[in-house]
Amino acid sequence: MIFRTELTYDPQSVKLDYSSKIFTIGSCFATEISEKLSNYKFSVLHNPFGVLFHPLAIENALMRIYSGEEYQASEIYKHEELFLSWDHHSSFSTISLEKTLSLINQNLQEAHRYLQETDMVIITLGTAFVYKLKQYDLVVANCHKIPNSQFNKILLAEHQIKVSLKNIVEMLTDIGKTGIKILFTLSPVRHIKDGIIENNLSKAKLLCALHSVVESYNNCDYFPSYEFVMDDLRDYRFYKEDLIHPNDMAVNYIWEKFKDAYISPKVFPVMQVVNKINSSLQHKVQNTHTIAYKKFLYSIVKDIQEIEPVLPPKAFREEFLELRKRMSDS
Repeated sequence: MIFRTELTYDPQSVKLDYSSKIFTIGSCFATEISEKLSNYKFSVLHNPFGVLFHPLAIENALMRIYSGEEYQASEIYKHEELFLSWDHHSSFSTISLEKTLSLINQNLQEAHRYLQETDMVIITLGTAFVYKLKQYDLVVANCHKIPNSQFNKILLAEHQIKVSLKNIVEMLTDIGKTGIKILFTLSPVRHIKDGIIENNLSKAKLLCALHSVVESYNNCDYFPSYEFVMDDLRDYRFYKEDLIHPNDMAVNYIWEKFKDAYISPKVFPVMQVVNKINSSLQHKVQNTHTIAYKKFLYSIVKDIQEIEPVLPPKAFREEFLELRKRMSDS
């Protein structure tokens, strides 16, 4: 008997390896894939504006990265004690105007440089709902927990989403290296605060627009992370306790599908070694003043030194320094 509808996804021609540069942007689900790539020591830059949920916010962020135009003090707003940007996630908000500006512009310039060398951009859309700040008639990326009464909530039309996505593709194709690949995904995270029916309508609009745009460009692909959760796994046991976000099992399942489709099998052995090193680094030892413990640390150092030549530069730099410190302290 068959108890589930399993989704098959054919491996793509583009294969990432440890020389590849990957740029990810979008909703919190993009963070999950980015963290997996980072843990395996791939070169990845993730969400230089923080988590972004709707296509207009992503388009705006990429337009600013594309131009390289730094933010000015006049674009930063103060709410209560915090200085914030309507284009950025609240993680950029601080009690200092100078610090907020510096953090925003450092990330902007780093993203501008990195994007010019990027091999693959992964974009994850979360919702077609946007919030417009009444005071400035401005579509914001984040409401920063400011009362809803100060915003108008709008559901984007499909043609608006298409225009935004096409602008994104054109900008990335222009600023990126020859052969840059743009991979679109739809977040399986359900925005049920909008309402279940409204969430489904929002996702449907994004899906229709995504497929229309992807089919129009040779350098675009669609990865079905949404369908893997909603139609393949299709069970609440693959969700966290909030019944909204996919849990670790679901994320690992989708990661394996992504790995098989977009990562070169030639680097799988290297990834296994990286995973072994990561596991060793997390190993808890009761007595850190034994010869056996020093030998254990030394074996990790040796593993790092042997694998470093095939990884991006300084991939294990922080871990290596921490190991040296542990060895001197034990």
